[in-house]
Amino acid sequence: MFRYLATAACVLAANLAWGADTAPPGERAVREMRYIASQFAGRLAGSDRDFAASEYLYLQLASLGYHATFQPFDTEYQYVFANNVRQKRLLSSRNVVAVKPGRSGKVIVVGAHLDTATTQREIHEGVFGGPELQGLDDNASGLGVLLELARSVAELPAEHTLVFIGFGAEELGRKGSQAYLASLTPAQRANILLMINLDSLLTGDQLYFTAGKQTTAANPAAGAARDRALALATSLGIAAATNPGRHPDYPAGTGCCSDQETFDQAGIPVLALEATSWTLGQGDGYTQTSLPGIPGGSAWHRPDIDNLTKLPALLPPGRIEQRARDSVKVLMSLLRELAGVAAP
Repeated sequence: MFRYLATAACVLAANLAWGADTAPPGERAVREMRYIASQFAGRLAGSDRDFAASEYLYLQLASLGYHATFQPFDTEYQYVFANNVRQKRLLSSRNVVAVKPGRSGKVIVVGAHLDTATTQREIHEGVFGGPELQGLDDNASGLGVLLELARSVAELPAEHTLVFIGFGAEELGRKGSQAYLASLTPAQRANILLMINLDSLLTGDQLYFTAGKQTTAANPAAGAARDRALALATSLGIAAATNPGRHPDYPAGTGCCSDQETFDQAGIPVLALEATSWTLGQGDGYTQTSLPGIPGGSAWHRPDIDNLTKLPALLPPGRIEQRARDSVKVLMSLLRELAGVAAP
């Protein structure tokens, strides 16, 4: 109870400090990114910081008038010791689900994962994942944009229902998004028109909009949201691209490796927004950047890099603000079109 009240006090203080919603696009997202990274470092799935971060997201969304709920689930992962002995570790995590009802009965889901990476091998302790990882990029950046989008549409009528979700345990294999879809009936799944996923928007050299590998293979029209997002970016003067298809496992225009894959595999069209590079390295999207201060070209899961002190200093000046602004501008325009959100 104390933890819940403390988090509620943080939400109230933040809302009072930020005042009326007159901030320019992206400004609130940046504030949220920085706050989540600083206050909820080491939000490993199932940890106290994971639960505190989910409480914060829940209270923020509930304070905006959304019908917000927790969706708890149990999961597990394998920890590998230095001698290669494996240990099964059980844990409980939860999703935060916030609903804004529309008129049509159709649904658009906007999601971002809550957790930072869990260290799963003893040889990686202190190097990848763990309790010191702030996860400014992965994935406070996605959560910040999600919260600004949710705030921007909270009081606007919409044709389709909007569902904002903070997914738990993505870093353990998309366990939260799997739990969410498993909780839906076939009819509820069929009503989902699109899932928009927000993950790691800062470090990568380029913003990318990608669609689902399976859904577009079955029907190229499943890439319509990707194509429209790219067109909107162009009209807004925002630099964005899609995967050019240089790796055989990731066809042109598709992406991978976050919660959108769960929906894609279920036959639901997806739109993923991420910042990486689909041209560096092996062309598989895992090499994020050519910036010289980031060894190997990736900040993912690195507590020594993906933090509020180091990462902003390594990125070009204004990168965080620009990415937040660009993401919000394109996605707000897209939601107005696809979800029938009224103009303010």
